Amino acid sequence: MRNSQNIVKLRLNMLVHTSPGREASKLSLTEFEVRAMASICLVVTNGCAPDPRVERHARWLAEEGHAVTIFAWDRKHDLDEETIRDGYTILRKRIGRKSSHSSVKIVRYKKKFLKSLQGQFDLLIHNDSDSIGTSNIRAAHKILDLHDVAHAWPVMQKTSILRRFLSSRMEKQLRSSMNSYDGFFTSSPGLAAYFEQEFSIHSSVILNVRNSNPLPRPKMKRIGFFGRIRDHDAMVLLVESCKQIGFNPIFAGDGPSVNRLIERYPDIDYRGQFDEKKLSELMTEIDVMYAMYNPEKENIRLGALPVKMFDAAAFGRPTVTTAGVPMGDFCIEHRLGTVASFGNADSVADAIKDAYELDVATKQTEEDERTKFMSAVESILGTRKEASH
Repeated sequence: MRNSQNIVKLRLNMLVHTSPGREASKLSLTEFEVRAMASICLVVTNGCAPDPRVERHARWLAEEGHAVTIFAWDRKHDLDEETIRDGYTILRKRIGRKSSHSSVKIVRYKKKFLKSLQGQFDLLIHNDSDSIGTSNIRAAHKILDLHDVAHAWPVMQKTSILRRFLSSRMEKQLRSSMNSYDGFFTSSPGLAAYFEQEFSIHSSVILNVRNSNPLPRPKMKRIGFFGRIRDHDAMVLLVESCKQIGFNPIFAGDGPSVNRLIERYPDIDYRGQFDEKKLSELMTEIDVMYAMYNPEKENIRLGALPVKMFDAAAFGRPTVTTAGVPMGDFCIEHRLGTVASFGNADSVADAIKDAYELDVATKQTEEDERTKFMSAVESILGTRKEASH
């Protein structure tokens, strides 16, 4: 990619060389624009249907003029193979049989998915450490964006010899790959502190915030969960808590617990997968967002912050989240909602009622996070604007 950029730059120099003065002033701008244009790919091991953080970063990069591709894994073979949105392209790969629930097969298919990805890019961004096995992608520079503690995922739902082995192998893979990266992002201060202490990774914290776009609240006693539906117990907790206080839950998103949830509650209001446009529509229907997570899970204890809490705040919706962990502390400190004890339906019901009466206004802006993100990317690519002066 660098060679192609240099060729274009040389041709431009030859084109404007005959007219000094005014043409020379055009030259510096043109050189910067050509140099800044990069081919960038992001890799994620979900279907990106949606992945708000990954797509937000892709949009920022595209708006700066870069050619951006997201490689995603369509595990269930039910997503569009290609989506073009906001200047970037999502390419979804299908590997093996759809809807496999075997841990061994999922690991095998994920490895095949990562090896199937090919191309040459100026910058490769791996999203979470479970995406780093892309041996056939060539890139001049690499960034690892640690949204979460990926090596803790295998032992979140169950603990077995196999799952402990997979977790240990993922951790070793992260440690052995650290020196191959030019930079690191994390999604919260707590995760940044964890990765620095345990892995000596120094990262830039990029919060999952969006610009404020408050919508009128319907005041219809509806609470939403919009995102990956992984934790069955957390979903059951929401349904049972709502029964106590006459609230109606709305679910949207994909995830391994969707079918189990629908089987248990056939009349549940489940809206399926959603994109950015549909998210705005979903937000108009709810008064409160639900973001309860089991505090015994390592990533929750270490400081993961839910994207849906920031999304809800941007639309003027309070969030109910878990007490006694960093996400709950952040929620209270920034007045984004209320907290409850995980597993306690009475506590959750009370928190929902309290949140229903709250007005929320977020102080964080997307632009602050975008500036940090682009500054790091431009520094790695060598395309800071100062270089053109």
